[in-house]
Amino acid sequence: MRLPEYSRGRSRRQRLVLRVARRAGVDFDDVVRVCLRRPAFFGTPFLALAQEVLRGDSVWSVGEREFFAAVVSGANRCGFCVGTHAEIARLTLGPIIDDTWKDGRYGAKATAAANVLQALTRNPDLVPRTELTAARAAGLDEAALIDALYVAYMFNVINRIADALDFTHRSERDRLRGAWILRHNGYRLPAWLLR
Repeated sequence: MRLPEYSRGRSRRQRLVLRVARRAGVDFDDVVRVCLRRPAFFGTPFLALAQEVLRGDSVWSVGEREFFAAVVSGANRCGFCVGTHAEIARLTLGPIIDDTWKDGRYGAKATAAANVLQALTRNPDLVPRTELTAARAAGLDEAALIDALYVAYMFNVINRIADALDFTHRSERDRLRGAWILRHNGYRLPAWLLR
């Protein structure tokens, strides 16, 4: 359900920034709008988690973590998140088309980790033993699995929020621009905007 109040900023400063951005031809995506609307509850904590999980120190590259985000989002059928994170992964790793990643194009380790995340997302009540065995055989250690699981955790949360609040990309241009910005700037907003 789209909530109209999420289209407007909470504070006078946020409303001004949104208005100026719109006039300049830039439209913030729905994640940013929710962050602005509920900065203490959602915005600041979520963005800090996203920055740490997707851009912090990891055995996985930025592209691989964005690829995992797209795989989890695909398993959850969250078109909004797939659209953004598959594009970021494409910019760094090459195209992700449905399940074609299963051919190993992103490397044996990344493919094995993605298989674990997809199985776990599709059936969270079962430990994906077959996929975990294959991941271990591909050379994944504990640190690699934990880092991948953090991505799955984060996207299993945000996919549900995106679906509940009916997040959409206003245009293909906005989707591509948003992915480009996230790839280059990470998951941060100026602190003054989140007040």
